[in-house]
Amino acid sequence: MNESGPMSEVSPAPPKVRNLLNAWHQVEVWVAVLAFSAIALLLIYDVVLREAIIPMLGLVGIDGRSLVLYGSQKIAVYLLILGAFAGIGIATWTGAQLVPKVGERIVPRAWDASANCVADLFTFAFLSAVTLIATMYVYDTFLSGQRGSSGVSIEVWKVQIALPLGFASAAVRYLAFAIWPDVRPEDGETLE
Repeated sequence: MNESGPMSEVSPAPPKVRNLLNAWHQVEVWVAVLAFSAIALLLIYDVVLREAIIPMLGLVGIDGRSLVLYGSQKIAVYLLILGAFAGIGIATWTGAQLVPKVGERIVPRAWDASANCVADLFTFAFLSAVTLIATMYVYDTFLSGQRGSSGVSIEVWKVQIALPLGFASAAVRYLAFAIWPDVRPEDGETLE
């Protein structure tokens, strides 16, 4: 066994796998960017309208309440859920997720590759279980027919679907890290 550990003979990820994971990452980045941009626009519109435009229109005798986008705060919360759960996959792919340092040096450095593989498989199993639970939760909401309120009449499961998708995205990445360690992010301090 050489210095790089027992997992040193693992073959690199096929280019198609790497390209697919990179493309999925770009989709998640765009989903998050669009969600958070829409949140900012909605909230800026809402605050400026309520605090500046409606009072100014009121001074000249115009009722500006019809300009209010009812449910904008709830829409912003829904978009926050979408952006946050896209962020789980983004953080995993870039190595920016929170990783506990407890027991980090339990095994010798020569075993790092094997320890990482075991940790990745454990994390994959955990996230797969969480994905299953989240999927059951969303399915129950789907069956109940629950709809949003406060001016936003959307079936709630359509928002909640971000939960199992976010967890599944991270789970698939951890499985890829276990199978092809070369796709694992090198530097956990790199941010998008």
